[in-house]
Amino acid sequence: MILLLGALAVLVIACGGGREPVSSGSRCTAGTDCYCDKVKNVSDPLYDANLLFCEDFEAPTMRLNQGVGNGAPYYGPWYDSTGWAGGGNNRGFNSYWSKVYGGGTDGFLWLSNSNQPPSPQYGSACSVPASAFCGGGLGCCSGHKTWDSENRWDGNNYSPMMAIYDSASDFDAEIASMEAPTNTAGGGPAGCFDGNACLAFRIQVGATSGIAGEAGFTAVTEVGLTMAIAYPNNSLSSGIWGTDALPAAWKHNEWTTANPDSGKDGLFIFYNQNGPRSGRPFAGFFSAFETQNYSGSIIAETLGRASASALGVDWNTPTNYSQTTDWPEGTWGCVRGHWKITGSTQRMRVWFQGPGMSSEREIVDVTFETSTLDNRSGYMGMAWNAYANANSGTGYVPTTELTFRYEDNVHARAGTPVSCAQIGFTGAI
Repeated sequence: MILLLGALAVLVIACGGGREPVSSGSRCTAGTDCYCDKVKNVSDPLYDANLLFCEDFEAPTMRLNQGVGNGAPYYGPWYDSTGWAGGGNNRGFNSYWSKVYGGGTDGFLWLSNSNQPPSPQYGSACSVPASAFCGGGLGCCSGHKTWDSENRWDGNNYSPMMAIYDSASDFDAEIASMEAPTNTAGGGPAGCFDGNACLAFRIQVGATSGIAGEAGFTAVTEVGLTMAIAYPNNSLSSGIWGTDALPAAWKHNEWTTANPDSGKDGLFIFYNQNGPRSGRPFAGFFSAFETQNYSGSIIAETLGRASASALGVDWNTPTNYSQTTDWPEGTWGCVRGHWKITGSTQRMRVWFQGPGMSSEREIVDVTFETSTLDNRSGYMGMAWNAYANANSGTGYVPTTELTFRYEDNVHARAGTPVSCAQIGFTGAI
């Protein structure tokens, strides 16, 4: 079960490309000139009045031991329990991630009286009362177990599923052969795409991972997304994508429908194991899980493929994209997506820009009837997700090595998406 214990954030995107890249790969000052600062500043040329949410992982409290007891916008560090009025100690209750994105599936969170240091370096151990809804009868705290190169947050020995990297040395700190991603903003040094920091999902050997929290917003029937994303140089060999004989779904960030009786969809960038293996990570779905009786049809497959079944619409990539050629492991790529309901139909388009590409390439353009799809009332959030079916114990071959997924400059909006150039990718759009 997902605990949403904190405030929710907002989403972003505007199509176009008339604006120059704003990121140079250099450090920035949070609250002044980081990417999302510009997007939220009404006086900045990049201000987005249609913003749903923007996350550049630059909140200083996610990487520095400061701000205990603070409020918005950065709140406190990962262990801060300020403001908790329930029983025991709710470790992380006032942390930035908890306040902005809420809780996650149990494995991300500290559990009371279980699998934690009795005397943490900072703050106090999780000791909230037991709950029937979380932790198998234990109590789930709001705070996330988070890896850190100096183990300041005490999570390194307790199977943390996420980290905030702020140095190129973080990328090979756990596996010496790991390389920091190249193709960073403005051609800067290898490491995080832009600014001071980026998100790293940690998918451990045999572990499924899951949802780390959710950016919530008022329901919309049009979404644009632009983001930087990278995979390490052991991504395929780790087994996270399954095998050639038995591909395994690897969930990426999912979109929460405004239908209270349904779940989440895989838009823009996802891997639902359908379509060609060369199309990783572009294979997702629009669900009809509520009725399990989708009655619509595919209207157009201008680029990519779409297929309908009782459970909804699956989509995947065409032949004008190949992961090994267009997006080599160990490089940052830009994904830009646009989804919109118009009348009784909806359309999704996806563009990609990788290393060596001077402009974006459209790789998906599919249109289909909305009918009984779960998203017929729109979307109201995006869940940070990294669930790995390979480790689900349902007949797949489990992973053999720790692997990761890196994200940066995630910009979502109620409209067409901003260009890859705007979030820091070189090239003309």
